[in-house]
Amino acid sequence: MSFQARNSNESEGTFIKSLLEKIAQDVQALSYRQLQMVNERDEYIKSKKSSHASSSRGNELYGEQSLKNEYYQPPPRRVRKEKKESPREVRIDLPHFHGKENVEIYLDWEMKVEQLFACHKVIEENKVPLATLSFQGNAMY
Repeated sequence: MSFQARNSNESEGTFIKSLLEKIAQDVQALSYRQLQMVNERDEYIKSKKSSHASSSRGNELYGEQSLKNEYYQPPPRRVRKEKKESPREVRIDLPHFHGKENVEIYLDWEMKVEQLFACHKVIEENKVPLATLSFQGNAMY
């Protein structure tokens, strides 16, 4: 290795070393300034804590415009009411009952009508009037 090559390597090394030292100093200065700004912000917030508009002032330090101010009121919350199963008016085609004296025909008709009422969720108060609508002939009298 020649004298000139070794000398240029040494000068590059010292240059890089001085450059790294300068970068380290700059980083340290930035860290110190950032810490100082955080402390100033905290002190400002503490001093304004008792005032009404402290939250909007705190955000201004960061350059943000706060939507909230001392007159801001959030919109009222809407409460959803639970839907109750209300009785529905539905069209039910009930089988006709003619009033014959055969008990099995009546029991079959009654079973079919009860199934239809259960399917359509008919309330108790409406069952008798609806059932009597399907009466025909002697059953109607």
